[in-house]
Amino acid sequence: MEDNISALPEDANSSATVTEICASHSMVTFQYYTWGVVANIIAVYGLIGNILSIIVLHHCQMRNSTSYYLISLAIYDILVLLSMVLFMSLPTIYLEKNVMQNYFFAYKYMHPFVYPVALIAQTGTVYTTLACTVERYIAVCRPLHAANTCTLSRTKRVIFIIFFCSITYNIPRFLEYKTIQVYDSFSNTTVPEVTYTDLGMNKTFQRVYFVYSYLLFMFLLPFGIISILNILLIRAVNNARLDRNVISASVSKEKNLTVMLIVLINTFLACQLPALFDNIIFTISDQNKLRCSVAYVEFTTISNLLVVVNSAINFMLYCIVGKRFRHVFLKIFNLRKQKPRFRYTTHESSLYLRQRVNGYGTRVYDYTSSLL
Repeated sequence: MEDNISALPEDANSSATVTEICASHSMVTFQYYTWGVVANIIAVYGLIGNILSIIVLHHCQMRNSTSYYLISLAIYDILVLLSMVLFMSLPTIYLEKNVMQNYFFAYKYMHPFVYPVALIAQTGTVYTTLACTVERYIAVCRPLHAANTCTLSRTKRVIFIIFFCSITYNIPRFLEYKTIQVYDSFSNTTVPEVTYTDLGMNKTFQRVYFVYSYLLFMFLLPFGIISILNILLIRAVNNARLDRNVISASVSKEKNLTVMLIVLINTFLACQLPALFDNIIFTISDQNKLRCSVAYVEFTTISNLLVVVNSAINFMLYCIVGKRFRHVFLKIFNLRKQKPRFRYTTHESSLYLRQRVNGYGTRVYDYTSSLL
């Protein structure tokens, strides 16, 4: 997730040409409709969906190692969505409609802290998805090791390690930006402005942390492993479909869970890859030229919107693909259609007495059914 709200010059009238001013206005309008309107609607849906996902996944019928990973993923997704609303959507509303000015100034003070929190949540999302993929690979492709590996205690430890490492890795992000007061000649007042710190402007730091470290720990390592394991899981599911005769009820449940995770993983890859390329381009290119490029601003706006979609869509995927999740969800909220139940009553028929007299010794029951 990259900050491109400030893609426009703060005072376009002072130095920009007419063409640049028109381009700046078009970029603001594009971001307003993409982030301020569409992304806000998606975020509201996503917040509700992730809360419902946590409720369902925490149910006793869903409680296993995979569900704990998915609960952790839903929490990270909630943080991503909240950060998106505070960090991208609301500021674009001010830039386009000139409302919420007080919030826009407050956002400048929040920027150095909200931005790192969003990146912590995004890092947690990536590695929680990786851990969930590894766990599913072991359960499906290495079933003999699953009993000792895919345990709740080990899952909780992995979740804590991911949380701790996500914070540790993103600590430099808290030292990247600062908020200063600058004089605005147009309003004849001082206004807050976000700028780089000395560490954030250090070329060596940018090269090591933003390029090499990011490429390794946020792109090559997690996405490479996820992609390989995803291919192996798809192959395992296809093999199971070919061998229908050996599929039991428990194996069928495992297969359905695996299919749900495969859909989740592919959606994750499709939504996150553009944002990763965006971050790489932003890091290795001239940032001032990128901020004035309409094509790049549109690309980064769409890529960040896809991150929002990824954080909001999981509940829908669970309901569509996950039979067990859908069953528990309907049960919790009493949305299942009640099947008619029948009560059977028995009484001895008078034929029994006649049969006893005649020596047959056979008991006969007359069943009467009534709808409950």
